[in-house]
Amino acid sequence: MTTARAARRRRGPGRPPADALLPDLKEIFQRGLEAFAELGYEAVSVRQLSARLGMGRTFVNDRFGSKEAFWKAVVEHAIAEVTDEVAAALAAEEATDDLARLVAGVRAFHQANARRPHLTRVVDYEAGRDSPRLAYLYTLMSPLNNAGRPVFDRLVRDGAIRDIPWYLFHFAVTKPLAMYSQVPLARLFGRPDDTDDHTLMSTLVLGGLLT
Repeated sequence: MTTARAARRRRGPGRPPADALLPDLKEIFQRGLEAFAELGYEAVSVRQLSARLGMGRTFVNDRFGSKEAFWKAVVEHAIAEVTDEVAAALAAEEATDDLARLVAGVRAFHQANARRPHLTRVVDYEAGRDSPRLAYLYTLMSPLNNAGRPVFDRLVRDGAIRDIPWYLFHFAVTKPLAMYSQVPLARLFGRPDDTDDHTLMSTLVLGGLLT
């Protein structure tokens, strides 16, 4: 028996080599997000997730405790990044009034999600199912909703944007993100993979909201 084979036997099945390089946490979450987006929560196994991370098949359970705990950590990380970017846009110096804050926030939201199409796919997947995972996603979205709702309400009151329900505003802003998450379909319609069109999309969305 060679030394390498003996070492593998000592490690046990499913265990990474002792000298395996562990990806940093951000890369772990990104790979996990891609797996959940492409395979769906129910379909993907802990073994498949661990393989996506390039680790032994028990890595997810060993590191996070369960598939559910790993999913929660993955979506929490992704949504926190989007929230931080939008919050920064809302608080920017050039956002001098509510209308400027709304425009900056919508543009930042589209830009942030354009770089994270797998997050949109995960949200879309869960949004059609009344489940604890959807409730958890909604809780993670609450800080962003709570920051944007007062701005929206004041603009409606002042007549600067259309007097529509908050839920309609939400879907008007979020549904165009399908252009980024449904890449194969967008490609069939002729959208180049390397195009940068989130600013134009934001302009079109805002054009329908402003009075």
